[in-house]
Amino acid sequence: MDFISSAYAAEGAAPPPGGDMSMLIILVVCMVAVYFFVMRPNNKKRKEMQNLLNGLSVGDEVLTNGGIAGKVVKLPDNKEYVMVNVGGEVVMQMKRNYIVAVLPKGTIESM
Repeated sequence: MDFISSAYAAEGAAPPPGGDMSMLIILVVCMVAVYFFVMRPNNKKRKEMQNLLNGLSVGDEVLTNGGIAGKVVKLPDNKEYVMVNVGGEVVMQMKRNYIVAVLPKGTIESM
């Protein structure tokens, strides 16, 4: 019972100095941290990937999301698909965004 009466007594007490402002500062610091550690690297990686896909040309050796390595043989005008020779006479049509890396020249012959 003693703690209940002290709780009612504390209700009229003044709040700690700077209480609301410190919470605002902590919130701002957390938002800045999320920007620098999550959003900024994601945006940078997305831009790099977009530059890689826009820079594709016929003859580039590429690696796909599924681990398939092949050579670009045709870039249709629609800019959404790409034709990739994966070995012999096998040519696959795949979406451009499935390409995850451009391999150094000569990588496929050495496999």
